[in-house]
Amino acid sequence: MNELNPQPLPPKTIRVSVPGEVLNDLERFQKVQASVLGRAGCAACTSGMQIIWQNFENWVVDVEGGVRAVFPGETLAVRGV
Repeated sequence: MNELNPQPLPPKTIRVSVPGEVLNDLERFQKVQASVLGRAGCAACTSGMQIIWQNFENWVVDVEGGVRAVFPGETLAVRGV
């Protein structure tokens, strides 16, 4: 009979960038967490996962001096000079 390997598999690392407004609102955070867990394969369990929650802080300034958040994966339109 095969014995179980005493060495568990390394955890699946998931990095999530989240705006502070979500991280600081428990109800919204729980909805996001459930969505992340569902996409990772188990909506009710974090077993075998290492989730790294990052406060999203990327900003872009336009030529007029306007500042806005830039979300991961967002492409920026580049204006000609």
